[in-house]
Amino acid sequence: MRLTVYKSRGLVLALAALALLLTAACYNNNTGETNIQSVARFTLPAFPETGSHAVLTFTEMHYSPSYRVQESPRLLPPLDSVPVTGKRIIYTSSEYPSFTVPAEVRASYDAAEAADLFRVNCMVCHGQSMTGDGTMRDFLTRGAAPADLMRGPASTATEGSVFAWISFGGQPGFAMAMIDRESPTVMPQFYQLMTDEEIWTLVMYLKQQSASFSQ
Repeated sequence: MRLTVYKSRGLVLALAALALLLTAACYNNNTGETNIQSVARFTLPAFPETGSHAVLTFTEMHYSPSYRVQESPRLLPPLDSVPVTGKRIIYTSSEYPSFTVPAEVRASYDAAEAADLFRVNCMVCHGQSMTGDGTMRDFLTRGAAPADLMRGPASTATEGSVFAWISFGGQPGFAMAMIDRESPTVMPQFYQLMTDEEIWTLVMYLKQQSASFSQ
């Protein structure tokens, strides 16, 4: 019995030592060469095009999987989850155009905050000039090109229509959402990513910028 206990302890210590060594290892995905703190050196399969293999033997943070800005898949709220502000009401296609910016949003409007909302959520596609010349324009593989917000339909549409287009992924996305179909565009449905107040703030910002642009 005592011998068995000693053997078990020895096995645990050996496994712990091996785990410690592996966490300190460094792997070269171009050559497959693996070095464990100069204690052991061996070769694993090399993956120069796709990166490291499934069995990680190192802890460098830059190898950790992550999603960068604007990279798919987008991390949306869980299906059927309810915002803390209450369940979102989806209106009909004929109701949205008649809506206007709520009085409380208009009263608390901050131009700098609105510009930052546009910069974070919209500029990558619609561009700093807001004419549809954003960085992502040349990389889109499907759907319509980013809209010109200064001279296109968004500049003359009602506030409620612009709210609907932002909420559901542009004009095509809104049209498809109203008949429960998938959007053909890559523009996100921002009602899943922003609050109503933030979207209305963007509506005010776009309207003010397009009015200044046309003067």
